[in-house]
Amino acid sequence: MDEIGLLSRRNTDCAKWDSLGETFGREDLLPLWVADMDFKSPQCVRQALHRAVDQGVFGYYQIPDRYYESILRWERERHNNPLQREWLRTTSGVVSGLFHLVGALTNPGDAIMVQTPVYYPFYRIIRHTGRQAVYQPLVMEQGRYTVDLADFERKLAENDVKIFLLCSPHNPVGRVWSREELTGMLDCCRRHGVQVVADEIHHDIILPGHTHIPALSLWEGERKPITFFSASKTFNLAGMKNSILVIPQKEQREKFDAFEKELGTGPGSTLDYVAVTAAFEEGAPWLETVLAEIQGNERLMREALAPFDGITVSPLEGTYLLWVDLGGMVSREGLHTFVQDQCGIAPDYGHWFFPENEASPDTHIRLNLAAPRATIRRAADQITAALQRIRGRSLPGI
Repeated sequence: MDEIGLLSRRNTDCAKWDSLGETFGREDLLPLWVADMDFKSPQCVRQALHRAVDQGVFGYYQIPDRYYESILRWERERHNNPLQREWLRTTSGVVSGLFHLVGALTNPGDAIMVQTPVYYPFYRIIRHTGRQAVYQPLVMEQGRYTVDLADFERKLAENDVKIFLLCSPHNPVGRVWSREELTGMLDCCRRHGVQVVADEIHHDIILPGHTHIPALSLWEGERKPITFFSASKTFNLAGMKNSILVIPQKEQREKFDAFEKELGTGPGSTLDYVAVTAAFEEGAPWLETVLAEIQGNERLMREALAPFDGITVSPLEGTYLLWVDLGGMVSREGLHTFVQDQCGIAPDYGHWFFPENEASPDTHIRLNLAAPRATIRRAADQITAALQRIRGRSLPGI
């Protein structure tokens, strides 16, 4: 079995561990924020990279057929998603790929709809490309989020939306959308001629009892959904800067290719392709080990927080990111002080995932569970100790 455990990545030029001072003003916090794993990548990936380095030549690279075949096989066997090779493009990341795709397929001022809260670079993509953002809030009941389809369709129609950016599985709320939810959203987009662009980067991080359904698999007819996914979240390869873009429509592929050509975009690093190919070919057993670790970490954190009536933990169906609302015990004004000074942790703050950012009244934190059990146990102990101190004061919050 692959060795996955790493206790600390401090002093390895790791963004999660070594940029705490820049982001949080303190270096001594336990980092549960940046969405990568504190696990070693699969042994098959490390071995493939060693072989590539040991040959000692780093000249121009021809992308091998194995790279594309590994992607197609993985999607077919793991997600029943029969893609075609000519649909595939490689980008240096989902975010950079989205910037380029939006630039290729839309015009300044065009409306792009996102569901809030959502992965915050979506807002930056819309704003920095000069497009118009349309916000469609998710509906939350007892911590579980769903879609108001009537409002969803109304927002599409009233704003002449050109692209709907779908986050599936959803980051940060942890939903794996059901077939009914996805079909409802896709049907609305079809009726109004809206292009669906699905960020499915977390599509392999699915907890038991749930199934990821690719948006593309539910669509019939023209203007099929465009999809992004990657080995980066699945196999902890974010630093490799390799993501897969699926564009089924020939006309849209031609527009994207022309846009990339104007930018002078290159094919990426040799080692990116080596790592991704090895991961998709041989990494499945490692992934199963990691999924079991994430499931155990989720159970540990949920059980630790269960005694506190003022805390709401959203169901974690997909991703390794737990969405926790502290609002029943901690005020928005006191949130940062409580989390950093009292709990000693560095999370992603919920307000980061709303368009108004600091002005948002949201009291969630997002906790990264892709870490060794000892790390999550320490985080749970620190959070619960801080919550017990609040409860002991018999105060409604801080």
